[in-house]
Amino acid sequence: MTQPVTADTVRADAARHLGIGKEQLLPDVLLSEDLGLDSLAGIELSMSLEERYGINITDDELSEVTTYGQLEQLVLAKAATL
Repeated sequence: MTQPVTADTVRADAARHLGIGKEQLLPDVLLSEDLGLDSLAGIELSMSLEERYGINITDDELSEVTTYGQLEQLVLAKAATL
């Protein structure tokens, strides 16, 4: 069962997956430089969010994401089309 998708739920789920406080996930935080996510960790995070919210993020879409804010907006946009 999927849960309602809001900016707060995406932030909480991403923070939980990354093992960090959600206050660290500001819109301009760089996923690789600031949070240390490599490509595999980014894929794992996107897969976790896909499963949680019943969405599909393509590899091309994921390759365009560099900040947490972009990831959050992508997830929210995908969920809005369901």
